[in-house]
Amino acid sequence: MRSTPPIRSKILKILLVPLVSLVALWAFIAYSMVAETSGFAQSRSEWDAVGAPARALMVEVQHERQLSAELAGRTARDAQLAAQRQRTDQAVARIRDVAQQVSVTGTPPEAVQGLLNVLDGLPAVRAGADLEETAPLATTEKYDAVINVAQRQFGGSERITEVSSYRVLRGLSAYSSAAEYAARENAVLTPALARGEMTQAEHAAFVAAMTSRRVQLADADRDIGPDLRGWHEQLEASVAYQRFERAENAVFTWDGIGKPPVSTADWQRDASEAFAGMTGNAAKDLQRATLKGEGLVVAGLLRIVLVVGLGLLAVVLSIVFSYRFGRSLIDELKKLQSSAVELAEVRLPRLVERLRRGDDADPDETPELDGARTAEVAAVVQAFSDVQRTAVEAAVGQATLRKGVGQVFLNLARRNQALLHRQLSLLDSMERKADDPDTLENLFKLDHFTTRMRRHAENLIILSDAAPGRRWRDPVPIHDVARSAALEVEDYTRVTIQPMPGAPLLVGNAVTDVIHLIAELVENATVFSPPNTTVQVRGLTAANGFAVEVEDCGLGVEPAALAELNAQLATPPEFDLAGSDRMGIFVVSRLAARHGIKVTLRPSPYDGTTAILMLPASLLTPPEPPGFSLFDATRSYQSATPARTPIRPIQSPPAVPQIDEDLDGLPVRVRQANLAPQLSSTRLKQDPDTSARSPRELLDLMASMQEGWRQGRREAEGDQDVRNERDSHG
Repeated sequence: MRSTPPIRSKILKILLVPLVSLVALWAFIAYSMVAETSGFAQSRSEWDAVGAPARALMVEVQHERQLSAELAGRTARDAQLAAQRQRTDQAVARIRDVAQQVSVTGTPPEAVQGLLNVLDGLPAVRAGADLEETAPLATTEKYDAVINVAQRQFGGSERITEVSSYRVLRGLSAYSSAAEYAARENAVLTPALARGEMTQAEHAAFVAAMTSRRVQLADADRDIGPDLRGWHEQLEASVAYQRFERAENAVFTWDGIGKPPVSTADWQRDASEAFAGMTGNAAKDLQRATLKGEGLVVAGLLRIVLVVGLGLLAVVLSIVFSYRFGRSLIDELKKLQSSAVELAEVRLPRLVERLRRGDDADPDETPELDGARTAEVAAVVQAFSDVQRTAVEAAVGQATLRKGVGQVFLNLARRNQALLHRQLSLLDSMERKADDPDTLENLFKLDHFTTRMRRHAENLIILSDAAPGRRWRDPVPIHDVARSAALEVEDYTRVTIQPMPGAPLLVGNAVTDVIHLIAELVENATVFSPPNTTVQVRGLTAANGFAVEVEDCGLGVEPAALAELNAQLATPPEFDLAGSDRMGIFVVSRLAARHGIKVTLRPSPYDGTTAILMLPASLLTPPEPPGFSLFDATRSYQSATPARTPIRPIQSPPAVPQIDEDLDGLPVRVRQANLAPQLSSTRLKQDPDTSARSPRELLDLMASMQEGWRQGRREAEGDQDVRNERDSHG
């Protein structure tokens, strides 16, 4: 059985593709959910670690900034400010502890390190505020710088703003920034109201803080949640917040001449209430967002458990069902594969072999392939069954056609044989009555051509897998068989039969076919060798039988062509009507295969070709006592026809006007067309059709041969003529 790719591995590969895709999709979804939940949890952790302490620090610094602005020039001896500074220092110490906790390899994160650097400058800010000559605006701006850095820790975390579910935190951060700008407005305007005047720098700082506060409110309005929005709307509806905004507008439109357009008491009251309201709203929304974040983390963990668990269960079930389906499909495909291989390697070859033997075969006898449970595989099985039936019907049809063609060949050959036998009988009668030597010689030539034509007919019988009608019952010496075969060749005078002392006898049922086989090889040797050379036929005893060699002195055959011919002689090919130019190969191989004779071609030492026939021991019997000779008993086998089908093909020669007309459609071989110029120049100058003997010598020779032919025909063809006559009228 031919090797085929394993079906199991192919099916598993096909099933693994969707499974791997499913696992990859499940892993991606699980990873995304874990990453999102991890972001929630890490944001919460960062807020607890850095955000909350930073916000507490920012609130304390805001209080210290406002007290420093109210006590401008008197900060050094104020007890309330000193207490506030202690609370600020405690918030700073907590930040430093947090920095050590979140440090990686001893170095805190960049943002935390920036806050620590700003806090390192806080004592210098206080020292400057305690100096009477320091402008209050300068002190306020230094505190603003500290608050800006702390506020980034509270609301500017990139991880927080990248989480879509924490969008409200962006609004909360903007809202807290708006509250910070309101506190800056208070810190800038308070010392100016206490002095009763406002510098241009203070007015510009106030306007910048007011503008930033309103911009931050607008930004927060896009992102804040409904709770914070409702709380801020309540704040905006309060009287104090409305007075605060009117005071902002009044200072904004003031031309800077005289006292500021607001009273100190009203401003302190309204600004404090507005700042406290915004700070309180931000704190409440921050608490709500913190609780919601914790809920999101819990919900995310629950989703992770569900997705991972259910997804894993789905993957396992998919693997189980895919394995069961794949195994079922594999079993059905393997069964189909086995049936198809059996069809290709057992059933069809067995059917073809039966058809070659001539047995009848019915396409319906071929069993159908086993069905399948899967619809797709069942459709393939049905398709294979249809292909099987079509192939069987085609094989049976071809066999029937070949049988019909063979029968046509056989009928034509039998009819031709009958006519040729009648013609030979007529020639015998004419030869007996002829007295003129020239006429007698021409009659003998015509007799010889007729026997060759009869062998052409026998070629058709052999190609039809039938046996010629001529048979021998008694063993015949091999030397006489070779002499009879040589006499069936047109140039028999060039053939030399070497003595074969001690040669065994050939069994009678093989005599006709062996004469035919040797005649084919001898005639090809004479046709494809120079006319002035001889063809040697010799025999010798071998370990497994008797060998007969036919050697010529031609130009030989190419090694590749010689190997191809030996392969065809060893294994008889099917006769193809398109390959009629090699009919000799079919005839020789069929005759050799019929009796187990081995025919081999090899180069000759004389640059020609040697054909070796190995007759098996089953065809041989011990030699007869001296005096027995087939050649003396009958010379009828000189009339067998030499097939002109080339056994040793040579490249086609150039066209020449002389063509042998008795080839019956076989490839034309023109004498000396393939010979070297020096060989062709040695052609005998006398006309081959002109005898060199005297009329009296020819008369004696032909009379002797005629008597031998008559005796042989009477003994060998008595029964067969009756049968051929019957076939000719069939």
